[in-house]
Amino acid sequence: MRRFVIIAGLALFLSAVLTGCGGSSSKPNNTVTQVVVNPATISLNSGDVAGISFTPENSAGTSVASTVTFSSSNTSIATVSTSGTICGGTWDATFVVCNGAPGGTPVTGSATITATAGGVNSSGVTVTVHPKVSSVTIDPVIAGCTTTGQTNQLSSAATNVHVCSTQALPHDAGAPCGPMAKDITSIAGTISFQSTDASVVTIDVNSLATARNPGISGVFASLSGVSSPATIFRTCMPKLLVLHLKSDPSGTTTTSATMTVNQTLTLEADMLDENGAGIGPAPVSIVSNNPVVASVSATTLTGVAAGGAGVVASCTPPVCGNGLNTPIYSNLFSVTVPGSSPASTVYAASSFPPPSGTTATALPIDSAANTAGTAFNLSGTPNSLVFASSGVRAYLGTSSGLATLDPTTNQEVTVVPGLVGRVIAVNPTGTIALVSNAANDPTTGTPIEPIVANQRLFVFNQSSNTLQTLVVAGAVAGAFSSDGFKAYVAANNGKVYVFSTFFSLMTLSPGGAPSSVAFVGSDSFGYVAGTGASLTTLAACDNSTAASPAATSAPQLVAALGSADQIVTVNSTGLDIATVSTAAPGSGICPPTASYPAPQFIDFGLGAFTARQLLVAANGSRVVVIPAGINQILTAVPGTPGSVNIPLPAGATEGLSGAISNDGNFLWVGVAGTNTVDKVDLVAGAVILQVATSFKKADSTQAPPNLVTLRPK
Repeated sequence: MRRFVIIAGLALFLSAVLTGCGGSSSKPNNTVTQVVVNPATISLNSGDVAGISFTPENSAGTSVASTVTFSSSNTSIATVSTSGTICGGTWDATFVVCNGAPGGTPVTGSATITATAGGVNSSGVTVTVHPKVSSVTIDPVIAGCTTTGQTNQLSSAATNVHVCSTQALPHDAGAPCGPMAKDITSIAGTISFQSTDASVVTIDVNSLATARNPGISGVFASLSGVSSPATIFRTCMPKLLVLHLKSDPSGTTTTSATMTVNQTLTLEADMLDENGAGIGPAPVSIVSNNPVVASVSATTLTGVAAGGAGVVASCTPPVCGNGLNTPIYSNLFSVTVPGSSPASTVYAASSFPPPSGTTATALPIDSAANTAGTAFNLSGTPNSLVFASSGVRAYLGTSSGLATLDPTTNQEVTVVPGLVGRVIAVNPTGTIALVSNAANDPTTGTPIEPIVANQRLFVFNQSSNTLQTLVVAGAVAGAFSSDGFKAYVAANNGKVYVFSTFFSLMTLSPGGAPSSVAFVGSDSFGYVAGTGASLTTLAACDNSTAASPAATSAPQLVAALGSADQIVTVNSTGLDIATVSTAAPGSGICPPTASYPAPQFIDFGLGAFTARQLLVAANGSRVVVIPAGINQILTAVPGTPGSVNIPLPAGATEGLSGAISNDGNFLWVGVAGTNTVDKVDLVAGAVILQVATSFKKADSTQAPPNLVTLRPK
């Protein structure tokens, strides 16, 4: 302790000596070197007041205490109080009343206000005083569109802005201000401009507009607290999007990759816009249509598990195309991850109500160990069980309401009690489910709600825990685009409904009895079966009708390959498989053109039949049809002639519902007659496993497992 005291005392002594010798000083720096004022310009209606901020600063840029005085270069135009409040006219002696119209005539002109502190003057604040602004009008800002990154200097002359006043005399005879006002633009001072959507265009303090992401924004002009109606500013949309590897050398475009698990690649989307300007990388989103096989984060593509996936770049809100709601898609980047699909869980249930006093259940089956787990209770009798493509959750329509299933815990939770309908579509992230009470109950084959006037389409949003009810009749099937921007909903009343969270429900009328819908891998087109002798093709950008592939006979169901731009339909005797070739529109941005070179027909050799389900492996290696009333599973390989019809085991009458693995090697299918869930080896062409189920009907007889699905993994 004694040593510490000595050292501390020595330190104090040395500090005093050094201070005395000029070694340091604590004298504050209170010398004013500049006076900062803001704003630089002010526009005032005559008689209005406005304040300015003023800060005396020292050489270090730190504010210091100092007395500030103010002066005006023209006190007949603008005067300033001792506190820095400016009057558009003349203050009274107490700075309470601002007289902006001495003698009854509004003050008009400009003055410069200067703040002074410590003998230092600020830069001048230009104050423009004018008759009271009654309205501001603005003509279209820029004709056509502006390419991303380019700028436009906005001004009253460049944008044809007019500032009008009913106070100024004499009034104009007519346009642009009308017979009861006068155009005072030339004397009104500096006009400011603002954007309603900074993701489309930003405008700086100097009124320089910079085009950002493609889309439409409003731009409006303001003066003296009065704003014009917004006019349109368009940042050019893509006319063509090309998705490829970022590592591609100039002149090379790679649009496919074979990847290993955990391998990463970097993608880039290049854009040709409406002005013909090339932009890369384009301001778009990149998404995978099968994220359990290949996932995308920003521009990084990662191989996740065996199978196939398609990756697309999309110009859709909120990243791109705001205000237009016209989705533009790139080519398909095809990804293949070789190997066998990882272990997952097969879920089996029955839509038949169980005996009184008992509870409906679901049976989990390990797809790799080929063993059934412990059945778990459901909140009600299920009519549907649909997974999001991400595998994060499933939705169940049940007799007690809409429920979700967490596949990590096999916990089912009712999210909308009392909502009885069939789940017809789930968006890729699993946050939105479309539920229809017009869809058929799989037990009876009749609509859940038979009265057409009472049929509805329900939209459940898991993120916000909200339910939207839409007056939609006849909805039986649906499909979301891979970016989740929109869904097509097929209705058996001849309608197709277009749903999106970004715009109001739209109605299309292709006719017939639409029964099935699918987006092609690149999302550019949606295809609807059940509308007649051929598919109905819809351009995703504007929902217009486009060219359709040739059909051998009327399509019953339609599906798409994820890793290739191919569309598959099952008709009364076999399959029609068509490759979709997409070309950019000749003019404008939409719609693209579609053609179908060398379509393939595969005849199953059974004569006419009705398909229950059409399944396509994600890597395009297999197509499976589950026919009604036939004890066979029908399979084919796209691009290869002929089919393989796989017989079901003895006692089986027909397949009911199934799911195919991502690698295309196995099918799991619920089978009537044996009431089993069968595992079918699609490579060997044989049933290799039967898993018994114990579902019961109300009369205690055995119920078939007519709801079977496989968690995407």
